[in-house]
This record gives sequence, C-alpha cells and structure tokens, in this order.
Amino acid sequence: MSGDSIASQPRGIWSHGFVEGAAGVNLHYAEVRPDGDLESAPLAILLHGFPEFWWSWRLQLPALAAAGYWAIAPDLRGYNLSDAPSRVEDYELDLLTADVQRLIAHTGRESAVVVGHDWGGAVAWQFAMDYPSWVERLVVMNAPHPERMAEAFGGRPNIRQIGRSWYMFVFQIPWLPERWLAINDYERIGLIFRDTAAHPEAFPPEVLQEYRRAAARNGLTGPIHFYRAAVRAGAQESRARLGNRLNGLGETFEQIFGGSGAEPVSYPQIEAPTLLLWGERDTALGKELTNDMESLFTGPFELTYLPDSGHWVQQEAAEDVNRLMLEFLERYREDPGSTPE
Repeated sequence: MSGDSIASQPRGIWSHGFVEGAAGVNLHYAEVRPDGDLESAPLAILLHGFPEFWWSWRLQLPALAAAGYWAIAPDLRGYNLSDAPSRVEDYELDLLTADVQRLIAHTGRESAVVVGHDWGGAVAWQFAMDYPSWVERLVVMNAPHPERMAEAFGGRPNIRQIGRSWYMFVFQIPWLPERWLAINDYERIGLIFRDTAAHPEAFPPEVLQEYRRAAARNGLTGPIHFYRAAVRAGAQESRARLGNRLNGLGETFEQIFGGSGAEPVSYPQIEAPTLLLWGERDTALGKELTNDMESLFTGPFELTYLPDSGHWVQQEAAEDVNRLMLEFLERYREDPGSTPE
C-alpha cells in the first residue's frame, strides 16, 4: 500500500502498518504504542463495526496507550485500506477470526486483550470461543452474544428484534444496497450515524466526512458481504439440521439463526474475563439480548448498561467507556482467571 494511502488517513498520534491476514488478504491497522518497554506492555486489539473503520476507536487508542497498552485497531477486511475480496465466502466468520489471530501473531504475541463493537463485537465473541488461549480479557460493546441472537431469530423468536434487523435482509439483495448507500458521495453513510445516535453531536460534519471517505475507498460490497456470509452460513446450518431446503423469505427469517423445530446451536463457554458494555438507546439491537448471559461463561462476566448512550457507544460515551474498560482490564490484569473480591 502506498504512502499516499496512509497520508489519506485521519491525523493523530497513531502510526500505521499492514499484515497478511487469512487467505492472503492484506490488512491495514493503526496503532498507538505506550511509552516505555513495549515487550512488557499488554496488547489490545480493537475491532470496529459497520459502516466504520479503524478510526471509530480514535477516542480509545490514546487512552489505552496512556494506560500502558499497545493498542492496535485494524480495518477489517473489506474496509478502508484493507483488501476487499469480491466473493461472499471471503467474509465467513472463520476467516474473520483467523485475521485477528494473524494480527496478534504479527506482533510476536500469543494472546491479547480483544475489544469489539457491532460486527467487531461479533468477531470478538467468536474469536474468544474459537481461540480461547489467545484472549486474555474480552470487552464487547453493543454486540449480542451469538446464542442470544440465534434465539431472537429462531429458538425464541423476538419479533421486535427481527423488525429492528430489517437491513440485514435487505442486504441479501445483490449489488443494490451498496449502490443505494453510495448515492451522493456516500451521503447515507453519514446519515446512518447521525440519525441513529442518541447524541448526534458526537458526529459533526468533519467526522461524518471521514466515514464517507473511508466507505468510498473500497465501496461497500465487502462490508455488506459480512451480512450475506452470515445469513448464508445460518441458512446452510439450518438445512443440514432439518434435512430440507429453505423456500422463501418467511422461512429464511425463521431458520437463519436456527429456526423452530431445529436443534439449538451449541456455543462453547467463554473462558476469558468478559465485560459487555451496552448503550441502552440502541435503535438496532434491543436490551433484552443481554438477558440471562451468565451461563455462557466459565470465566468472570460483567455487564454494564449506559442508559444515555446509543449504538455507537465508544464514540457517544467515550469518557464512560474508557473508564469502565480500563477499570475492568485492571481488575483482571494480574490474574485473568481470578474473581476480584
């Protein structure tokens, strides 16, 4: 990637690098290193959501570095300066988690604190299940555990949540959603933030312009393929378990995440100490998706609600998020498997 591309990124105290992800995909990342000995600094990987890029962590990268962490925020595949493969299958969840593993290995480490929001949160949940020894501590923001999402779409259908997730099904239409979002120089990308935020002032025009620029670099086919790959995977799993093919949108709603009559998906319990931060004024994901989660963990689990924040919690409530995250990380820093008194 050329220096001109790096020069196009938002200015700040961060530096930039690239790493080869799964299946040869080139991934860009921004990082902020702490003062002092890097070898003794704990590593923190921050995974963004849709339709963001690494810069959604601009308010957390400096705070983590100031607290002594080596903080790295990649562009997920398909976004901004990272490669954007063209096939839906290039965005399957096992490739997304393998990208995270390769990024951690690129630093010379074998484990890290993993932080994720929205789609980055979905990847973080799965990474903690698939690569448990690679996760020291886990922080997820406004992203439901996959078992709770599966229940909402099938096992115990949540009609309100299905309605809130209408865009997931619209995104299954080929090429049209990305063209619609690209109209007028990606104006609708800015509107997604402004119109769904509990605090629109967190997204002034200059911030929205950065998101629009990032979306324009690769287009949005890659980011929308995240949704297409997830829906295909869920539908294929339902077919395998039910022994038949899905027909029509109604059955897709019912079966995508494990429909009625199908055996529920079994998810490994998460071993790492975990903090879930949830902005209660989220217009896309209901608070009920956070109910009764303790059985999903063998390690410590903490859940904190932010009543006055919306979905974009790390940007809308950065001061609270940073404080809560750093306090949690410190509680479990010395002995990640212990429960504080």
